[in-house]
Amino acid sequence: MKRFNLIISFILLTLLLTQNVFATENINDVSFTDLDENYWAFEGIEKLVSSDIIVGYPDGSFKPEGNITRAELVKIVNKVYSFTQKQDTTSFADIKLEDWYYEEVLIAQAAGYINGYPDGTFKPNELVTREELCKIIDVINNLVLLPVDKLPSDEISPWAVEYVNKVISNRLMLVDENGNFRATEKATRAEACDALAKFLLDENEEQSDSTPNSGNGGSTEEAVDETLSKVTRRLEVGVIPNLSSEDQIEIVNDIIENIKAYEADKTHDYESAAKEVYKKYNQLSEAEKIELQLEISDQNDLRDLRSLKDFFFPDADI
Repeated sequence: MKRFNLIISFILLTLLLTQNVFATENINDVSFTDLDENYWAFEGIEKLVSSDIIVGYPDGSFKPEGNITRAELVKIVNKVYSFTQKQDTTSFADIKLEDWYYEEVLIAQAAGYINGYPDGTFKPNELVTREELCKIIDVINNLVLLPVDKLPSDEISPWAVEYVNKVISNRLMLVDENGNFRATEKATRAEACDALAKFLLDENEEQSDSTPNSGNGGSTEEAVDETLSKVTRRLEVGVIPNLSSEDQIEIVNDIIENIKAYEADKTHDYESAAKEVYKKYNQLSEAEKIELQLEISDQNDLRDLRSLKDFFFPDADI
């Protein structure tokens, strides 16, 4: 297999590779404007942010008290547990191929920890409650109910009592000083991070990056082609509709054209094409650059982007 030159501007333009560096410095930095080491969930948040599992916002905040959607949660859970196997299709009526969370849902279904609603929907944008978070944690980990002195005194949905009690007895989430658990309230980003970080192995990132999986990149050209196709689809249906300027859209279309040309002909001079696109990228305003970086980062799995870097530039420190 041809060994490619170590050129920073590659088939996706430097943007798709170096955006990870920008994200690490600007978004994945654990120094957030609304968070410090005294915050009760700082350790859990720090652990997930440092492992590229969750990120902050463009304004430098983390919004720990903000809520989390079902789609966002399955993406986080999949990364925490290094779930990568996925179903071929989904029967959920409201999950479409073009959705950024489509493959995350397939992975979550294969792992067996999510169920839809009686009407056949998944409701990806529905906010997760604390008791729903408990159910996911218990289903994945098959918790044992341990002796506990203090169980919730406030309302829990009948279907969730077992899950909540197991999570509390294992001290993964606790009742407050008044004996309340607030099971039916929406879970916050901080609460999800604190609970899930307890299951994140220190070597999780290394295992995730090195485990071969046809759905998440790999060392074969076939796996790379599959990843490129996924990235192309996400750029077309996930990134472009959210961009605010024609210059940004032109850049993404150029990236897509370059990818497709490489897929059709592996001798395609993607390096020269990427350099030309990168010139256009450098003409954007800083605000446009950041927006474009964030949209690509939000719509793509970090593992996919890393697998492309490892395939094309295995020795580059990008």
